[in-house]
Amino acid sequence: MSYAYPAEKFAAARQALTLSSTQGEPQAVVSAFHECRAGLHRMNRSKLDENARSWIYSLECFMDTEGLSVPAGESAWTVKATSLSSEQKLEIAQLVDDLANWFKSQTA
Repeated sequence: MSYAYPAEKFAAARQALTLSSTQGEPQAVVSAFHECRAGLHRMNRSKLDENARSWIYSLECFMDTEGLSVPAGESAWTVKATSLSSEQKLEIAQLVDDLANWFKSQTA
């Protein structure tokens, strides 16, 4: 299986998070979440190793918006991103970085 597309998407997510000063932290997290979702779309996760599956699970827990109260005109991920602590944002960045590196290593 080729992981070039997920590698590209997670690299873009990592870049979005590093550019948080130009677009604002909540929007950077939302952009990263969009890239991650695209990179994981229709992926057969049973072919991934245990580390990758664990990182994906943790990331998807952060991306989950179930039970959030979302005001009209707002996106659920924007509300979620605004509510994240500094430690949570650092953990998300580490998960994205780990996955970007893992997918890239699988394409070589």
